[in-house]
Parts: sequence; C-alpha cells; structure tokens
Amino acid sequence: MYNRPISPHITIYKPQISSLFSVWHRISGLFLTFLIVFFLIYLQLSLHSINALNILNSLITQWGVSFIFQFIYIFSLSIFFYHTINGAKHIIWDLGYFIHSKFLVSFVLIISFFIFLVILLLS
Repeated sequence: MYNRPISPHITIYKPQISSLFSVWHRISGLFLTFLIVFFLIYLQLSLHSINALNILNSLITQWGVSFIFQFIYIFSLSIFFYHTINGAKHIIWDLGYFIHSKFLVSFVLIISFFIFLVILLLS
C-alpha cells in the first residue's frame, strides 16, 4: 500500500528528566507496596506462631543470609528516601515552584544523598 510510518517510534523521543523521575517514582512506590505486604506477612506469622518467628529469625541471623537481608534493608531504605524526596519534589512542582529550574533536580539529589548518608551512619 503506502510506505508511510504508522506512528513515530519511541527511539526518536529524547527522555525528559521529569518523566524519568516520574516513572522511577511509580516503580519505587510499587516496590514499597510489596515491601509493606511482606512485612505484614512476617508480622502475621510472628503473632500466630512462635515456631515460625524462630525460624524466620534464625534465617535472618545466619551469616550468609544476613548479608542478603542487610543488602535488602539498605536497598529498601534508599528506595524509601528516593520516593519521599521525589514525592516532595512533585508536591513543590504542583504548587508551581521551581517548575522550569534544573537547580531543584540537583538540589534534591544532593540533599537526599546527604540525608540518606547521615541516617545510614546513625543506624
């Protein structure tokens, strides 16, 4: 028939930093939702059975598995702080401040890095 493109392909678009932050904000929200669900399952098991609580605690405190849980803990904390700081940025943008400024993006990244570093050093 005709040799015309149906629609523009995704490779011709340059990703905007605000759209990337929005996508990662949604992905981090999904991860935090799953984390809360698994925490509630762990809490439910610990309330109903002492044996299940002992098994889970022994699994967490084993040497090889302990590193994995520490990694998951630090990864979850970093995702939580990213989600919180990015959510605050979206609220600031919704209020109409710093919409066209690239200063806010770098400011948020630097402030969130230092807050995350201080909290990790204190824990």
